[in-house]
Amino acid sequence: MAARSLLALQLLLVLQLHLAWGQYFGQQLKGVLQWKAADFVFPTPQERQEALASGRYVPENCIPLDMDVDYSKGIPYTLGRVSRVQGPSGPLIEPFPNAAIQARPETNNCQGIVSVFRIKIDECNRMWVLDTGKIGEKRICLPQLVVIDMKTDKIIHRYQIPADQLVCELSLLVNLLVDVQDPSPLGSCKNTKVYMADVTAPAMIVYDMPRGKSWRITNKQMHPNPDHGTFTISNESFDLMDGMVAMALSPRIPTDNVVFQSNYGTNWRPSNDRLLYFHALASVTENAVRTSVLHNDTIWEEDVEAMPRSFRPIGVRPSQAVAEAMDSNGNLFFGLVGQNAIACWDSTTPYNPANMRIVSQNSETLQFPSGVKIIRNRKGAEELWVLTCRFQKVMTGSLNTNETNFRIQAIQIPEILGYKSSCRV
Repeated sequence: MAARSLLALQLLLVLQLHLAWGQYFGQQLKGVLQWKAADFVFPTPQERQEALASGRYVPENCIPLDMDVDYSKGIPYTLGRVSRVQGPSGPLIEPFPNAAIQARPETNNCQGIVSVFRIKIDECNRMWVLDTGKIGEKRICLPQLVVIDMKTDKIIHRYQIPADQLVCELSLLVNLLVDVQDPSPLGSCKNTKVYMADVTAPAMIVYDMPRGKSWRITNKQMHPNPDHGTFTISNESFDLMDGMVAMALSPRIPTDNVVFQSNYGTNWRPSNDRLLYFHALASVTENAVRTSVLHNDTIWEEDVEAMPRSFRPIGVRPSQAVAEAMDSNGNLFFGLVGQNAIACWDSTTPYNPANMRIVSQNSETLQFPSGVKIIRNRKGAEELWVLTCRFQKVMTGSLNTNETNFRIQAIQIPEILGYKSSCRV
């Protein structure tokens, strides 16, 4: 995103509006955790003071962007794990999996983790960490995927993105989707693809885990739209021309052929293929592409801009959105930045405001939903988890660490949908 000197230092964590479109449910998400400022566990008080004095720890620069939940242990994870210790600004955050791996930037230790924006815990109980490798505008190391076994907290896999798949110092990988293609009890979990979003040199990088290789893909739909580069949240405005950032995968459909609707026509995809939905941050257009198209590495290695018409705009929404996630019934949940709201769209209907529902809205607690996840709990029920970070205050310099700025909220999907399987209007 635009204020790189701030964002590269961010911590990644495990007034009602009357709208004339769609339908408003009015369900409030339940607060789980909240912070005035991100504060950390240090080995000693002296080390904390040294970090503050040297500028290695600047509380105002630590902005949570994302979270995930591991129900085998019952706590959210990120670069840090939420501890049981309460600090003056909220729960203290302890390093995860340990302090040693989170190398200080000045050491140029590329065997550690430099700067992470988002994570994902998959069906195989593995945490995928996307390390940007950058601090501010400076690239310390090449970006990498680090995989942690959540049962042992040990690193079990690491993959470094080749330099020739990046655009010099410009590229910044900020989001990932993990597509486990053999998640059954008999599966090995090795057949996994990972899709990564390059936000500043707009593109997608696809990683094939069993083959140990990746490739870059670009398309015009991944680029920002200048008409939507101004963001207004709770009467504060800032400009940000970020490209591709949000992604979501459709459920696997067992039937022979599946139709998906868009405002631009009807499209077909074969069974067991998935649709990858995506959008740029500075945009109101949602797009879709079949994952089978993305898997053909030969085509993309020959031409990173191949098959341009395979990436289809499917419609527009009322405002920009940061993050999105799809449940097992094909309902896409996303934050509406301009409305301080969470909306939902049934993917069997055309993508337009008339088919979208506001499922939760709050001018105080839903400012800038930067993390949206669908989590299945111990009982098998799906839950919606949302992290908000009041990012407009970071961009405008008005962040007040005496106020609650960061929140993690959650609710069960059946409850927020009124105990229906679809959010269809």
